[in-house]
Amino acid sequence: MNIITKSNAQIFLILNAILWGSSYIWSKMLLGFLPQFSILFICAVLGFCSTAIIFRKKLHGFNKKIVVTCVLISLISVVSNTFCMLALKKTTGSNTAFIVQLSIVITPVIMAVLERKSPSRKTILLAMTAMVGIYFITFAGKGFSVNIGDIFALCNAIFFSLFIALQNKFSNVFTAVQFTFIQHSTNIVCFLILALVFETGKVTFSNVVNPIFLFLICLNAAVTIFTSLFQSSAIKFVRPENAAITYALEPVVTAALGILLLGERFTGVLPIIGCVIILVTIIVSAFNKGKTFSIQSLKLRITTKA
Repeated sequence: MNIITKSNAQIFLILNAILWGSSYIWSKMLLGFLPQFSILFICAVLGFCSTAIIFRKKLHGFNKKIVVTCVLISLISVVSNTFCMLALKKTTGSNTAFIVQLSIVITPVIMAVLERKSPSRKTILLAMTAMVGIYFITFAGKGFSVNIGDIFALCNAIFFSLFIALQNKFSNVFTAVQFTFIQHSTNIVCFLILALVFETGKVTFSNVVNPIFLFLICLNAAVTIFTSLFQSSAIKFVRPENAAITYALEPVVTAALGILLLGERFTGVLPIIGCVIILVTIIVSAFNKGKTFSIQSLKLRITTKA
């Protein structure tokens, strides 16, 4: 996407974090209508159709290397999404949102292995600070009990970290549109097979035509489309470690929407402190070698980047 440049990539990752944070709520609500693989399959179909229609003029230049690379990276995303939906069925949205953010710690480790060097002190410090903020939001004063859902969420964090690390490493091989198109194609095949194997007979027609379901599935599909495009473009300009730190905003969004839509409430002042810590961490992570973003870097510059 030409509107995403090195100077505003961090802004788009923040927007991505907001969209992904909202997806926990939409996905949790959708599970009341359909099983997880059917939901993921429908979202993949909608994402594929939207990408094919909106970006049809940019769907060219494919070769064997691009297709194979995109499919392999997309398969890691399939595993990550599968564990996320399984986690949402077995544990709370807050637990899932927190544990998935362990990617803040996992991603620097993966990048250190791929690049054969240690993460910077700043990255480690910001990651640990963000984890403190997430802990305050989700678990402070509530205790922490591990169940199978929490383990699923941990697996999601591991595969998501690997996903964004590999997407960054091979970002010069494909364009954002190429990757998004192939990712949705891969998702369609994988989730259709999983739905046919594990969910045959579990889909109720009345649930599918329910207006609330249709609204939620379109909303979730929109999140899937834009987050895929934004990340595959922005990750070229932002270190995966910093991207993972930025995604610490997700549980803040999840908590806020939980309050507004599901009647959840903050218990005490610690969750509020956690939100502040995470927001400050994100702002600090936007610094590059001691320099902040300029006013121009906050602009999308759509008019100059057609």
